[in-house]
Amino acid sequence: MYTLTIEDSNTQIADQFSFDHGSYVIGRLDECDIVLPSSSVSRKHARIFIENDRCFIEDLGSANGVIVDGQRVIQRRDLGTASQIRIGDFYLYLEFKATGQHGRQSVLNTLFISNNSDHHKLVRVNDSFAGEEFSLSEIENTIGRTDDNFILLSDQSISRQHAKIVRDADHYTLVDLGSSNGTRLNGSSVSGSKRLKPGDVVEFGDVEFVFTEGDVQVNLSEYTHKKASRNNLTFVGGLAVLVLFGLALGGLIVYALFWFKQSKQEAQPREQAVVAAPESVEGRASSMLEEGKSHMRRREWDNAISSFDEVLALAPDNQEAQKLRQQARAEQEAGDLLLKGEELSEQGRHNDAREVLMKIPEDTVAAQRAKPTIEHVEKTLAHNLKNEAIRLLKDSKLSKAEMQKAHEKLVRSLDLAPDDEEALEAVREVESMMKKKRVDFKKYARQ
Repeated sequence: MYTLTIEDSNTQIADQFSFDHGSYVIGRLDECDIVLPSSSVSRKHARIFIENDRCFIEDLGSANGVIVDGQRVIQRRDLGTASQIRIGDFYLYLEFKATGQHGRQSVLNTLFISNNSDHHKLVRVNDSFAGEEFSLSEIENTIGRTDDNFILLSDQSISRQHAKIVRDADHYTLVDLGSSNGTRLNGSSVSGSKRLKPGDVVEFGDVEFVFTEGDVQVNLSEYTHKKASRNNLTFVGGLAVLVLFGLALGGLIVYALFWFKQSKQEAQPREQAVVAAPESVEGRASSMLEEGKSHMRRREWDNAISSFDEVLALAPDNQEAQKLRQQARAEQEAGDLLLKGEELSEQGRHNDAREVLMKIPEDTVAAQRAKPTIEHVEKTLAHNLKNEAIRLLKDSKLSKAEMQKAHEKLVRSLDLAPDDEEALEAVREVESMMKKKRVDFKKYARQ
């Protein structure tokens, strides 16, 4: 029996839907089987269905798409390994539960949700997102900068429709779609199509990936060293250019200093005139201060900072402007953290998202806006930790170390979601097992 838990934008459970066969349309129309009442959801948005004992989801041409684990569904997607589905403002979680004896649902039979190892994948290797994985589960896996692509890469070097990887049984073919900055395979430009093999390095613009099998772990440092070696080849030429640039820059600086000295001498009378009229300076500073406050009220932090900078240029000792500038800067940084956290959450990188979001100061506007995202991220992390532990516990030959690992995951899950009765039942079961096996553990105490 599959259970679909639907969570709204406030991270509240809106509905639950259970099924073990059939096909169900999801949308905002009342005639749909699963109704999601939001303008962000299309009239008939998607279809979820069972086929050959597997659960699939299909986009029905929706405006905002169907996102599974941070990747947009282009045709249809096997949900057997999905951890998170997003439709408009709603998040959906799919679980499979087998019925135990006497009709009791066994907590240890929850389906573990993990990455799909049935398909090959791309692993990002060359930037701050190194380690990010994209499963090539579609027939045509399009890559580009817009959200209608299966793999979305938000990088300026990526074209809107950059490339695609076509899957034919166990064969994968790379095709460039006329991108501006090109697609390279093992350092060579791709024109037409090229067959991929595990270990190939694929570059879309400035973004580099390694193509590999789904269950293979990539050693990121190996590719970092390779890139460093390539960069060293250009060092000597770059150094020569740098020396020439330095000589030119030195001459420019000498000229600029001479020009500045002359300009300062010419401007001296005007500066004295300004000093002679302090009221106009104070008036300008006061006007800019009020303008900055107006930007603050509208939460336009960049403009507010610019206004306060002008105030402080005119009146460096203006304490109110100093304080407000610090506040605007804090809000600006908090907003950047919120944006980064939301992006990481959309990509399914929930641990990273939570780490970023927890850095937002509590006294900022962004902190209030971040609360729903933090709650959603923590619920997702708790959900995944619980299922990882349950998968371990399903092993009949469970070692003591695995028991301890499962117990640790359940405790971490309950730290994030203390009211999860399923996790509570699971932690009691594993503690009972550990006690019988004489495995050391610290008993979980519900807070």
